[in-house]
Amino acid sequence: MSLTIKGDPSGIDVSEFTDIVDTYDGKNAFIKDVLYRVEAKGSVTIKQIEAVVKVFKSDQSYIEKNKERLERMVPMKEGRNEVVGTVVSMKEYENRFTGGYDFKMLIEDFKGYRVFGSVPKFFQDKDVKVGDFVKFSAKLRQKELGFGFYSYPKEGVFVDGETAQITKEAIEKLKPAPKTPEELIQKEVQVKKELYQRELMDFLSA
Repeated sequence: MSLTIKGDPSGIDVSEFTDIVDTYDGKNAFIKDVLYRVEAKGSVTIKQIEAVVKVFKSDQSYIEKNKERLERMVPMKEGRNEVVGTVVSMKEYENRFTGGYDFKMLIEDFKGYRVFGSVPKFFQDKDVKVGDFVKFSAKLRQKELGFGFYSYPKEGVFVDGETAQITKEAIEKLKPAPKTPEELIQKEVQVKKELYQRELMDFLSA
């Protein structure tokens, strides 16, 4: 496909963009929209090239990072189930019906899939945050493989990610430091000395 480039292409790798144009079969709405416009007009701007390449690389990075998660992932069982995992993100969204704001979070379940929904009231009271481990019961609905929504959460507990780390570090500090070779030799000499003294006392008292 012959393209007219609007702007100075020096300093950018145009071949990356043309490869995307020729081979892209992904689902990113932004990339698909730009490629559609480029094909219709037969021209592309430098900003469009840079934006498409950047988003494409970001998508590829996401796929690579989530490869392990997707490999161990099992299909989501819809209906009332247990959610056990880590809080990946939290965000405040405007509620156009109430005029207020809702706090929502994304959780990566230990089974590999991710679920999205409103932060339960019992978690808001405990200041749950990104990195914490949560467990609660909720109604699950799968949108696509690897992602779905949860609703009507109840019976929740969580473990503070930072506190758990601090506790672990505190336990490590309580462990005795490994002994040096000199200290081990001194300990061995002391044990032999005590053993010799006991044998001597036994002989003298016989």
